[in-house]
Amino acid sequence: MGIMQRALLVFTLAWPCAAVHAQDAPDCTIKIIVSGPAGGTPDLIARLGADKLKSSLNRNTFVENRAGGRAAVSSITAVRSAPPDGCTLLAANASIFSIGPHLFKVAPYDPVQDFSPIAVLATSPNVLVINPAVPAKNLKEFVALLKSQPNKFNFGSGGVGTPMHIYGALISSRFDVVFTHVPYRGSAPVVTDLLSGQVQFVFEQIPTFLSHVQAGTLRALAVASASRSPLLPDVPTFREEGIEGADAVSWFGVVAPRGTPDGIINLYAKALRDGMRDPQVAAKLSAVGAEISGMTPAEMIPYMENQKAKWAPLVAASGVQVE
Repeated sequence: MGIMQRALLVFTLAWPCAAVHAQDAPDCTIKIIVSGPAGGTPDLIARLGADKLKSSLNRNTFVENRAGGRAAVSSITAVRSAPPDGCTLLAANASIFSIGPHLFKVAPYDPVQDFSPIAVLATSPNVLVINPAVPAKNLKEFVALLKSQPNKFNFGSGGVGTPMHIYGALISSRFDVVFTHVPYRGSAPVVTDLLSGQVQFVFEQIPTFLSHVQAGTLRALAVASASRSPLLPDVPTFREEGIEGADAVSWFGVVAPRGTPDGIINLYAKALRDGMRDPQVAAKLSAVGAEISGMTPAEMIPYMENQKAKWAPLVAASGVQVE
């Protein structure tokens, strides 16, 4: 058999598999709803996932952003009530699924019971950053300083009830220290006041402060993940500093309405896992301090349950509650 004949045979055998693969996808435009404005990390990761679904399944796919004070609940409600046909998906993340339900006196949604998980696309560790005027060169010195001077130091966050705020509750609980929480409207003013010394420390995703840490205008003390971040290779983890139980990793995934057929879930999951392995995708994720996850639907269920349980007491300790 000649080279051309062998090539034709391979194409002929492979083509039906590809055709069946695409035919299993619903015949509709796939919408991924993001609870937040365009340009943020959740939006970027959702758009990377949308592009991979589009190219793999040959279906039109787009991202719909919802911003505003009730964006999370609006987005969640829209997907939860959508037909379970694979046409409407939700960009899930730690903010709305791990922390969000605990912010309500009566949670308007259950991330585990109301949705079918598809994939965790990426994770991003948070980092403890201080103003360099604070007389602490490492995590242990900083904790000792907080203990010796209760309520002297200001902790900045992007707003009451935001992940930054709740991560502060983790610091308070884990180290048994007290400090003053100063909420802002978003991360940008936090950076400004951290640089000026109006607040002394924050606990947030790496890209927010990366350039300042690299320039030496801010000091990173510890990364809240199992291993060091490639973006901050010289910064130890909390575990390396002898502190267990302080991990705070933001995760970004995709879910569908509960009852979506397993065939669709598994098809989407494979398309996303395969697509996110693209080196160009990895580079874009690295630029925002995120790493590819590749978590399967079966792995995602206990992960969401564990994350939800982890943050419940910390949200309660923060005293934050929304109507």
